Amino acid sequence: MDLGQIFTRRILADYMVSLFTLKSESIVLDPCFGGGVFLESISSNTDYSAHGYEIDTELFDIYRNRNLTDMSLVNADFLLSKINTKYDGVIMNPPYIRHEKIDELDRYGITKDNLTKIPIFSMLPRTANIYMYFVVRAIDVLRANGELIVIFPESWLTSKGGTVFRNYISSQCSVEKRIHVSGKAFEEDALVNVIILKLKKNTSYVDYEPLYLTIEGDTIIEHGIKSVYLDPVNKTPITDYAVIRRGLSTGSNEIFINPPISNEEECLVDIISSPKSVYGYSTKNAITDKLLAIQNDTIICNELKAYIENCENTIRKTDNPKTLAAKIKNKEIWYSLTNIDCKGIIFGYMIRNDMRFILNESCVIVRDNFYIISPAINIHVMFALLNNYYVYAQLESIGRIYGGGMLKLQKYDVESLLLANLSIISDSDYDELSTLGVLLAESGDKAIIYKITELLAKYETVGVDTIREQYEYLKTKRLENGK
Repeated sequence: MDLGQIFTRRILADYMVSLFTLKSESIVLDPCFGGGVFLESISSNTDYSAHGYEIDTELFDIYRNRNLTDMSLVNADFLLSKINTKYDGVIMNPPYIRHEKIDELDRYGITKDNLTKIPIFSMLPRTANIYMYFVVRAIDVLRANGELIVIFPESWLTSKGGTVFRNYISSQCSVEKRIHVSGKAFEEDALVNVIILKLKKNTSYVDYEPLYLTIEGDTIIEHGIKSVYLDPVNKTPITDYAVIRRGLSTGSNEIFINPPISNEEECLVDIISSPKSVYGYSTKNAITDKLLAIQNDTIICNELKAYIENCENTIRKTDNPKTLAAKIKNKEIWYSLTNIDCKGIIFGYMIRNDMRFILNESCVIVRDNFYIISPAINIHVMFALLNNYYVYAQLESIGRIYGGGMLKLQKYDVESLLLANLSIISDSDYDELSTLGVLLAESGDKAIIYKITELLAKYETVGVDTIREQYEYLKTKRLENGK
């Protein structure tokens, strides 16, 4: 049975234990001690008394039999156990079990229905991962001013399902430390970005600086950066200002892009195939390929007819690509593409170095490796609202990192962007945003991005230099991790 166990390395356990600022002889609980790494670290490095819960009987017995210290250990489920003690501290690496699999723990009495019957869990959504239940229960068993040190996936910061969870934490605790971890944090390879939180119960909000922790072999390196908080009160969702969709999907680029035919005037149109083909922040001087774009009124000459028939025969024989093969079987006109209006602002969603929203002044068709942003407001104002460090920092923080430090942004990531609220921006600043948008598209001068950010900073709680610092740091961290 999958109990969602991923074991923390001792070097990281020692670091997490060092974050406690409790008095000597405090009582600290690990509610899911697994192999006992936190208990061992507490015993070796502090004067605290260590208590532990573990549901896995095999792991419990192994640790109890080799542990020679006098610890209070319980072989039971932490979530449903009756606990009367209020602890000075809790430290844990809670199990990671998606909501769809929680009911597989019914042999222990753990089901989503049973959990939601407990009052403290009733506010969690049905889609909550089990680690969220552990954090909520851990806060519940802490005394006032008690400290919780927990490591879990970073996704709680941005996921829609994590909103209630984040609000609950804020209502019960102050966040004293938020530490983003990169490198080998666990004994096994785990393909998930993780974060360490230090929470203090029933205390007023304490400002903190996010830390970035890199584990290199047996060495831990901390990287600090100024805390950045973008006030949502002065923000508007991008979807209030624009519609976002993917560029053109052909079904087979080999067939439709740069086909070996010469009838250019009738059926070949320009298409931008890659962000690398665009220079600066405008498509005006972009390098284009040719797209076979057959419309209902296109005259199909003999050369084109022969090309279509040859491609169709190949598709029938190979049954590939599937989408086109299905159209042929359904006797649809497989070679006619749906015309896409690509007017607006385009964005290549695989990022290597700099962020770039590009003004598609020439309205050229773009491939499906771009998003098309069609604004309902002044296009140059929208262009400026996108090309600034407040937006770039958001994208760096929510995108997913792939090989070589590439950052991938899903459509829903872009749709989650919060932009400056135009209703609070003065008429003169609105006009200046439009002017700066025009200048950026025409010149491609990156210095204008700073000027846009500087103008928007009038309406932010975070200054232009601070937000640029955060963006540059996040980008550098991503690229360094990709080496």
